[in-house]
Amino acid sequence: MSKKLVLCWLLAACLRPALAASDTVTAVMPDTVTAVMPAARPRVAVVLSGGGAKGMAHIGALKVIERAGIPVDIVTGTSMGSIVGGLYAVGYDAATLDSLVRRQDWLFLLSDKETIRSPFINDREKENTYFLSKTLHFSGGKLQNNVGGFIEGRNLARLFDNLTEGYHDSIDFSRLPIPFSCVATNIIDNTEYDFHSGRLSEAMRASMSIPGAFSPVRKGDMVLVDGGLRNNFPADIAKEMGADVIIGVTVQGPPKTAEDIKGGASILSQIVDVNCKNKYDDNLAITDIPIRVNTKGYGSASFTPAAIDTLIRRGEEEAMRHWDALEALGQKMRAFGVTDARAGLQARPVTGALQENEDSLGKWRSRTSMIQGNVGVRFDSEEMVALQLNGLYQPARSPWEFGATIRLGKRSEARVEAQLVPLHFCNMRLAYIFRHSDINVYVEGDKEANVTFNQHAVDFTLFSFMIRNFQVDIGARFDYYRFQDFLTGSVAETFTDSLKDMHTYSYYGKVNYNSEDLWYFPSRGAKFTAGYAYYTDNLIGYDGHTGISIIDAMWRMSFPLGRRLTLQPMAYGRLLFGHDIHAILHNRIGGDWFNHYFEGQMPFAGLGHVELTRKQFVALQLKLQQRIMDNNYILLKVTAAQRAESLGDLLKHGPMRGYQLAYYYNSMFGPLGATAGYNSYSKSPYFFVNLGFVF
Repeated sequence: MSKKLVLCWLLAACLRPALAASDTVTAVMPDTVTAVMPAARPRVAVVLSGGGAKGMAHIGALKVIERAGIPVDIVTGTSMGSIVGGLYAVGYDAATLDSLVRRQDWLFLLSDKETIRSPFINDREKENTYFLSKTLHFSGGKLQNNVGGFIEGRNLARLFDNLTEGYHDSIDFSRLPIPFSCVATNIIDNTEYDFHSGRLSEAMRASMSIPGAFSPVRKGDMVLVDGGLRNNFPADIAKEMGADVIIGVTVQGPPKTAEDIKGGASILSQIVDVNCKNKYDDNLAITDIPIRVNTKGYGSASFTPAAIDTLIRRGEEEAMRHWDALEALGQKMRAFGVTDARAGLQARPVTGALQENEDSLGKWRSRTSMIQGNVGVRFDSEEMVALQLNGLYQPARSPWEFGATIRLGKRSEARVEAQLVPLHFCNMRLAYIFRHSDINVYVEGDKEANVTFNQHAVDFTLFSFMIRNFQVDIGARFDYYRFQDFLTGSVAETFTDSLKDMHTYSYYGKVNYNSEDLWYFPSRGAKFTAGYAYYTDNLIGYDGHTGISIIDAMWRMSFPLGRRLTLQPMAYGRLLFGHDIHAILHNRIGGDWFNHYFEGQMPFAGLGHVELTRKQFVALQLKLQQRIMDNNYILLKVTAAQRAESLGDLLKHGPMRGYQLAYYYNSMFGPLGATAGYNSYSKSPYFFVNLGFVF
């Protein structure tokens, strides 16, 4: 034996007792000499299950994993686990993810609506009118959308693109800051498809495509939907990617019993859960630290702020119950010199909320053809059921837009319009409107008449300018009213005499400003509208004298008195000037909304039906709004108003008063609730139920 081999043997013999106490591996060297090699650090994988909104619990668990100082070498996930995992893999830490998910408008993200808090008022009004929106894009005569689901998922896809900026090209997911993989299901042959490469946002979107709810993602010959149908807890993929230690977070609840299956929703949930059990038990068995979060009381669609807060907290609490195991793993990693769980990773900023993409100047020159359809349904105790359908067509590479709206119900309406939009903030519009109305009219609580009439109108908006929260319209209009049936009360002669067929030519200017944070239940911001219209029957005057002038205005402010309590004062009015004013132009009050039953109608607390009032009308309303939990509201309104035939007599009489108490739930389908009120004008109480967006 050579001297070098003897020296190596002696050195190994001396070091062997110390090395035996540490994590080492030995390798057999030539000539039976044993050399000492340091052990490689174990690779740690985090596996995140699917579960819809319940997957928010993953963020809480990740906070604890980071706190334990555990480096994450691999991330795999399914459905919501793929979203949280994919973002974690590109640099978002748990604290950033926490802030990010709380900032989102999930009702908007889980829809196909075009805008979110758009700076343009007409866009915001549209988004708060229709509960269902579908857009189809065409290029070269071919449909570009992935159709097949109730929701296309366009807004989620846009959000994923925003959040994964820098990873939009087709890439190898093993080259991400943390190697990543997620699961989808190919429904062509019901097989599992594991994303190890491609466009990251597309992989995340495919993994969460719940069949029937979201349109699938088409990739080559495959049609990909939610990966939970084949592998809802992909620990096996983490193993294949080289994981030595697996930390798994699952939000799958315990098996349901027959007593738990009580309705359609629970049946559907059970079908999904059973399908998601494919590999669950086997994958759980190979998980070293299984963190099973209790999500009882919450479902896949629990995206309210309170639910998100609770689910994240439960994920953190459940992970803390495994603290001893996590801390031991963290200590083992520190023995290899790892001092920071995310060492070497570049943190990504808290961007987050999906913003409106405003058209740039001349963007229409490159746009493709687009057809958009919108559906609105509502019920109230005054008009019962109403349905409104809206369609918009934008030709390719053209500044023109064409729209149509149909409303079916007690008040029927049809509207067609053509709009020239050379710039996103400026347009010109021509519209034809037909209305059929069947309205009860009251005077001081007594039913004066039931009026049925048709209205034909041609509206030409010569100039419409929009910038941020501000809009100005200038135009001209032709109206023709044809009255049909009258059912009158005992004092209706003068009223019915004035209801003769009539036509007007009018010129108008309108100003609209709205900075309120919410459409129906604002807690901060301001709203101001004002308009002037000049009515004639011959383009110059009216019935042989000067035309009729109408001025209207409304201003309200919202002042937060706390985190949930809001004070909202509002002043409004409508003033008529001229002789022989037709009854259709008179002031009317009642209900909760402006221009709801008639053009020119104004709301009045405590008054549910439409009341005729004097030519000069001004009012002041105070509203207290108390938010309970997330989307429940208690509203208290008090209104005082003055009315007279002339401005000089406006203050000669005491004010009429109205009082109203209401409860509403702000749902994805619009406000759902009821109102009770009383007023000194009709001296009668009323009760009103509203379900859905207002139109």
